[in-house]
Amino acid sequence: MLKKILITSLSALLGLTLAAGGGGYWYVHDSLADLDGEAFTAVEQPVRISRDDYGVAHIYAETEHDLMFAQGYAHAQDRLWQMELSRRGVSGRLAEVFGADLVSTDRFYRTLGMHRAAKRAAEQIDAATRQNLQAYADGVNAFLQRADLPFEYDVFSIDPEPWTIEDSLGISKMMAWDLGGNMFTELFLAAAGNQVGMEKALSLIAEYAPQDARVLKETTDRAQQAADAAAVSIAPEAVAELHRAKAGLRDELGIPGESLGSNNWVVSGSKSQSGKPLLANDMHLSLQAPSVFYQNHLVAPGLYNVSGAIFPGVPGVIVGHNDKLAWGFTNVYPDVQDLYIQKPNPDNPHQFLYNGKYEEAEVIQEVIQVKDGDPVPFDNIITRQGPIITDIVEGIPVTDRLALKWSAHEFHGEISAMLAMNKAQNWQQFEQALQNFSAPAQNVVYADVDGNIAYQLAGKIPVRKKGDGLLPVPGWSDEYEWSSYVAWDDLPHAFNPEQGYLATANNKITADGADSPFITYEWAAPYRAQRIEDMIEAKDQLTLSDMQQMQLDWKNLQALQNVPVWLPALEKGTWNEAERTALQLLKTWAQDPSDLPDQAGPAIYHAMLNKTIEAVYEPQLGADLFYEYVATGLSVNAFDTLMLDAQPKWLAGSGLTKEQAIEKGFRAAVEFLQERMGDDPAKWTWGDVHQLTFRHAFGDLKPLDLLFNDGPHPYGGSHVTVNAAAYSRIDNPFQTGWGAPWRFTIDMADPAGAQDVMEMGASGQLGSDHYKDQSELWLNGTYKQMYFREQDVQAHVANEWRLLPDQP
Repeated sequence: MLKKILITSLSALLGLTLAAGGGGYWYVHDSLADLDGEAFTAVEQPVRISRDDYGVAHIYAETEHDLMFAQGYAHAQDRLWQMELSRRGVSGRLAEVFGADLVSTDRFYRTLGMHRAAKRAAEQIDAATRQNLQAYADGVNAFLQRADLPFEYDVFSIDPEPWTIEDSLGISKMMAWDLGGNMFTELFLAAAGNQVGMEKALSLIAEYAPQDARVLKETTDRAQQAADAAAVSIAPEAVAELHRAKAGLRDELGIPGESLGSNNWVVSGSKSQSGKPLLANDMHLSLQAPSVFYQNHLVAPGLYNVSGAIFPGVPGVIVGHNDKLAWGFTNVYPDVQDLYIQKPNPDNPHQFLYNGKYEEAEVIQEVIQVKDGDPVPFDNIITRQGPIITDIVEGIPVTDRLALKWSAHEFHGEISAMLAMNKAQNWQQFEQALQNFSAPAQNVVYADVDGNIAYQLAGKIPVRKKGDGLLPVPGWSDEYEWSSYVAWDDLPHAFNPEQGYLATANNKITADGADSPFITYEWAAPYRAQRIEDMIEAKDQLTLSDMQQMQLDWKNLQALQNVPVWLPALEKGTWNEAERTALQLLKTWAQDPSDLPDQAGPAIYHAMLNKTIEAVYEPQLGADLFYEYVATGLSVNAFDTLMLDAQPKWLAGSGLTKEQAIEKGFRAAVEFLQERMGDDPAKWTWGDVHQLTFRHAFGDLKPLDLLFNDGPHPYGGSHVTVNAAAYSRIDNPFQTGWGAPWRFTIDMADPAGAQDVMEMGASGQLGSDHYKDQSELWLNGTYKQMYFREQDVQAHVANEWRLLPDQP
């Protein structure tokens, strides 16, 4: 999507770039929002927006209405264009600004129906939340009426429309989509079943080993699931066409090819130097310019005193702390999406069979407006199970149409839950607030000043009558419908556990007993979670500094497992001089493996990992399906499990032994690295190939990258290290764009001493002093104070904007 935006607007942007040496600088600079001064607006009492020396907004209001209003105003001052792109993406209205290349993207978003879900949410949310959302929207609109707009509005010749409640709710639905579904996994497994047989295809999702780190046992009959799937006929050409659409749409939508994740953990006072709990959280999303997060501190006496991060366009604080408690999120990877195969009426394509009768589907006549082009109409068909997604692409046989059922279409409590969490003063109030949090399902860790620590899985997890959501299922009866959602008391949870800590890293959750509800198959590999637990258990008197060093850790436990398995095959091989040198470097590094940017070992390891995965899976899956497999992130666990098997079933009959695959992977890895870094392995470093760029929407083409991007920076880590820096495996290998945009640590002995850091900076506007003033801190592993006491804030005020009640 971003590349197509650039192509569409290239001439205008290049004109701006060429002017940047003179008048262009002032053009961009003059579009920056004023941060010092005052405005008369629809607040009830005076409000202060005090920005500290990093541009972080500390908002002081007397009422909840004024606080939400001012937060909307502040977000618009700093991130209006980012908010504009977000709401247009959610509502499927990009083509009207950027042209015909974005029509398929708009059709995809409109078909998913996030904008429809946002409209339903606006009608169904409680009155207090609606009032808060309206106050936030009014604050955004007050800024629109008075201020110079970001220069992007001039570049694309558009005027911003008023911000609405639905815009904010839509952004929350977008995050639920990004973090809570397995639609593409279902499509991949269906296609793989057609290619290699369903039983073999299901082996592509690995089970957790008994020793793998868990948060706190679920059982499902995979043999039955395979039999059920085998009874379902899916035309191979239909699935293949969907996968081609998926690959193209992922590029347009900016969906990463590597699964995202996060880390959080909390330790009790029995393990801390201060005697109070410590909490750390770093959520792993796209690393970009501007950041996906926005830091803010909200104060209204008796109601709010909460500081942390939020998505621009949404009120409140999604993760952070108040004066009594703190909390952190990681993604559960919940399976809250199912694909249902539809049987349309041969005489009426808008009717679908259900329990022996044809039912009329809802048909929404959509029209996509296109800049410099004709409008594009299409029928959006909604069955009882959800929208028909296969109509996104042409050439799909109507007998193979698939409908998407998704929990976020039905529940809308995220923002009300979040605002109640912000105000909570103890675990009882916080847990009560969490019960309304529906999507995306999250692992929540908690700490408070009274010394309590807790864990709760929060979110709506479906209970299926039959099956486990791993593959598309028949939609023409109620046999595979969702019967209910997992009851709150049955979701995994813990309060003040005996071990004195709780840690999650998207790893498998283990509840007490064998009756734990089914959550998902798509757990992250256990290495980050295990490393966090190891570091917690290695020391008794942990400090805030220890928490931060843990967040920055690059130890690679995957290599500690895999390299010893590889070595018997590698040591029997016949190698040239460069390969022998590389092998010795790998062996030496693997004795205590860390993905440090200045070492050769990580480069050799990760190149070999990827090339061996390719040698194992690509011949049987084929190039297209192999690409999809890697993109889902499922290959990590499956490959590591396969390597531990003396005679892997996947390789049976393939003509390739495990030892041959290892040798082939190593040889290909050395050849690849020589092409990238020269013939001498002793001169290779991980940072030479593993580089991070905080990339802006306008930074994919030269010379715009020099203006908008920050990077490239040689960087350590990988997808299996606590300090995560996931990389592309196929397209532009090793370039990283995923990690922790915001790192947060707190000691509940002194909540006001919490520390954080965010990639880039508070402002999304080129030319601002705060466009990227935190990037150096972030790259160097340094943290800053989250000023919380009013006297500390006032001692560091760099700018102050006041909102005053309208004069009569």
